[in-house]
Amino acid sequence: MPSIEGLKNKLNEYKPTVVSAFVVYVTPRESPIDPDSIDPEFEIVEVNTPDDPILPKICANKRQLKIAQKAMRDGRWNVIVALNADKEPVGRIWETRATETALANGVPRMKLAADEFLMFDLWVDKPYRRGGLANTMADFFFRRDPPDTTTMTNGYGFVSYENIPSILWHHSVGFQIAQTMNYLQIGPFIKWKMPFSDMPRFGPMSRKGRHNDPSKPIFGPPLFP
Repeated sequence: MPSIEGLKNKLNEYKPTVVSAFVVYVTPRESPIDPDSIDPEFEIVEVNTPDDPILPKICANKRQLKIAQKAMRDGRWNVIVALNADKEPVGRIWETRATETALANGVPRMKLAADEFLMFDLWVDKPYRRGGLANTMADFFFRRDPPDTTTMTNGYGFVSYENIPSILWHHSVGFQIAQTMNYLQIGPFIKWKMPFSDMPRFGPMSRKGRHNDPSKPIFGPPLFP
């Protein structure tokens, strides 16, 4: 039987919250990560098949696992996963290369052109947050898609105004602001953009953007001047 404290935590988790966020983007480039900050202790792998034994370990619950398995069967989702010395996952960067249309799969419905992708649910386990794991995953990401060979143009993400560590990390690896927006969050699976909150009105969270006119580039300032 669940405890009163457990019920309170669950209710708080599903309390509707409006989140203000930067929609950020990065273009292919040589890895900006200082080689001295890369930690060779970690192995970086990619998970993109529904039967990968790592997948259940990086999903928070059965619902998320079911959503991820379907997305991988459809060829939409991929995950960059960091493994520690014991081969256990301790960090991940989820990716989708398709516009997500589901109302409740935990991913904002960001509109993507054919040469764009979205990174979501970037996570590092607490014991590893002050080490080099985040930079190690970022270095893998940039080296995987070098500018002279990749067909990708933009990689997007979104960062809450209040998440200072995430803002600092995104700035350090070269992300810039494409838009700002507010979204309604209810639990782990509902993240809906608030109407008319997208600024400017051209971008992946708007009706008009590279998804319907790839000839127009995305541009914007850095996260810090």
